[in-house]
Amino acid sequence: MPIVYPPIPGPRLTPADAGAIAKRARKLLRKGRLSAKQYVLLDCLLWSCRKNGAAAATVSYSALQKLTRMARETIAKGLRKLADMGLLQAIKRRVRVAWGGSTASRQGTSTYVLIAPTTESTSPTVPIDLQILVPLSGDAAAAQAGLEAIRVRRATQIGVGAV
Repeated sequence: MPIVYPPIPGPRLTPADAGAIAKRARKLLRKGRLSAKQYVLLDCLLWSCRKNGAAAATVSYSALQKLTRMARETIAKGLRKLADMGLLQAIKRRVRVAWGGSTASRQGTSTYVLIAPTTESTSPTVPIDLQILVPLSGDAAAAQAGLEAIRVRRATQIGVGAV
């Protein structure tokens, strides 16, 4: 009897997010931080193994071997590297089966959640306090005289600093 896994709840992956993941992987490949085999593995998970709109792909090593034509060890190392780089998160699944009058736990097919790159900075923006001086009277001549006084003061400060 086949084992049916419940779907993994999680965020949806839009086509734009999938494109952003692929773009990030291409950049990492060009920089040499990602090997060609790791890129092929991520590309396979991104476009061949996941359902439309889903961020997660539940796929076995055997299926990945057939799709990518890679050895199991290459797939294991590649998935580990992709998880370390923050491109995906591996979720190991366990299955309980009846075994000799009791239950046993076996490892099921893993699920891989693709992580879209964030476009916004996580650091908060620093507020800059600007003081805008507006002349209280509508007199433009008084405002001009005030600006001239500021220019003179700055000129004397620069002149004092140079001496």
